[in-house]
Amino acid sequence: MTDRILKIGIGQINPLVGDIDYNTEKIVKIIQKQQKADIIIFPEMSLVGYPLMDHILDPLIRKKNKEAIEKIKNFGSKALIILGTFTEPLELKDKFQPFYNSAIVIEDNKIIHVENKRLLPNYDVFDERRYFSFDNKFEPVNIHGINAGILICEDIWDDTYDIKVAKNLVENGAEILIAINASPYHINKFNLRKELICEKSKKFSVPIVYINMVGGLDEIVYDGQSIITNKFGQIIFKAKSFEEDTSIIEINLDQDEKIEEKKIKVDWREDVLKALQLNLHDYFHKSGIFKGVVIGLSGGIDSAFTSYICAKALGSDKITNIMMPTRYTSQESIDVARNFCENMNMKYIIHPIDTLFEAYEKSLEKNLGKLQFNVADENLQARIRAVILMYYSNKFNWLLVSTGNKSEIGVGYCTLYGDTNGGKNVPGDLLKVQIYDICKVINKEKEVIPNRIITRPPTAELRENQKDSDSLPPYEILDQILEAIIEYGIGDELEHLKGRGIDTDTIMKIRKLYLNSEYKRRQLVQTIKVSESAFGIGRRYPVLKKIVF
Repeated sequence: MTDRILKIGIGQINPLVGDIDYNTEKIVKIIQKQQKADIIIFPEMSLVGYPLMDHILDPLIRKKNKEAIEKIKNFGSKALIILGTFTEPLELKDKFQPFYNSAIVIEDNKIIHVENKRLLPNYDVFDERRYFSFDNKFEPVNIHGINAGILICEDIWDDTYDIKVAKNLVENGAEILIAINASPYHINKFNLRKELICEKSKKFSVPIVYINMVGGLDEIVYDGQSIITNKFGQIIFKAKSFEEDTSIIEINLDQDEKIEEKKIKVDWREDVLKALQLNLHDYFHKSGIFKGVVIGLSGGIDSAFTSYICAKALGSDKITNIMMPTRYTSQESIDVARNFCENMNMKYIIHPIDTLFEAYEKSLEKNLGKLQFNVADENLQARIRAVILMYYSNKFNWLLVSTGNKSEIGVGYCTLYGDTNGGKNVPGDLLKVQIYDICKVINKEKEVIPNRIITRPPTAELRENQKDSDSLPPYEILDQILEAIIEYGIGDELEHLKGRGIDTDTIMKIRKLYLNSEYKRRQLVQTIKVSESAFGIGRRYPVLKKIVF
């Protein structure tokens, strides 16, 4: 008996939301390139981009989607094509959710099968029940004599649902499962996917082809890392991470022996660097608005880390760092910031603001009299800096990238309309201790970020001899508390912090700061999601509330 072998073409692509002409051209080029494949598979919603959000309601988008499906159908591909997009069948007309999230199967210039998503996520960044209807069909499609069960993203994550999509497909005769996905990245996400796919493949004794999207969209990063397993749950192929990939892989449906599987190691710090760079790169280039990037450089780790990501994502020549010292800025801060820029071959400008600060002080004193220096005077410096940065941004059409980390955002240790200004934030979903850890990877080969930036005590330098520790517990403590609050919620964090040597008063202080800072978080610029729970698109808390404890 001859083994049944499928040549599978991977279309791990980076689409542009709404630009259906661009996406169609990209898809057609891959189809042309992969005509030796038996089947070419593209990710979930790859024809239109994901999430399309309310643009799915636009008549222009709906018209272009239908035209693009026809164009791809009539292309004349020798290979069978599985294409992710939305459909709007007649049976859903006039319903609140008039669309299906679909996988269209094309063979010999005909649509031979349409598979619709059964499980619609409505948590974190997902809002699918706003647009899509559920389907409940579990019929495999015949591909070159092999029964294939098609799943769409959440369908493969069916363990917490009553409906078991993979099980139903296999029971109905599926000999291979094909899952098309737009699965967002977060730290450790690949390992979670790998465990899920390998376990299901082994459980049902079928190969699984898992195709994922790649690219940056607003706060979301898609990491690619498509995988294929054999029926023993062993990975036989892994696509590139955070890059497009168009490989062709052979899979033997009748393989009867295990392989010697290579271990796949993933360093979360390296993945985070790639995720941040990809998201910023796509934000900058897909928007087509900006000519460069401007950053306020302080001599601290957050701004240096941000500047490093920007330079790696866009090129050092696109980045301008502006250092804006006052009477409270140490010479060391100026020196280490300059050293960093020289290490990265980036442009920097030293633009002192003390004269402006004094002018504000004198003007305010005329109306208010001489008042004691406090946080308002600290924030005034941050807001003067913001005005200057926004001027450079407007004058030269540069994207202002802000530098606040998750620890500071979590407790409101940031200045609205000051250091929070900008069009994009890079480290906003990373706790301070995580940034320190990632900097070890950045400096692994050579000292890129000067060690003195990393080792010196964190300070905003907005008053004499200021240290972050004047207002906050050490970040090693603060980050543990915040992580527990974010992961387990107000109340349960106490149980999870037991035995760590953190006093209850400190926990209560951070809890209060966290709750009282929601109005700031609501106004912050778009960041990049790299954790399971980011301050942004997937997190919904009211600004106005009162929680008694």
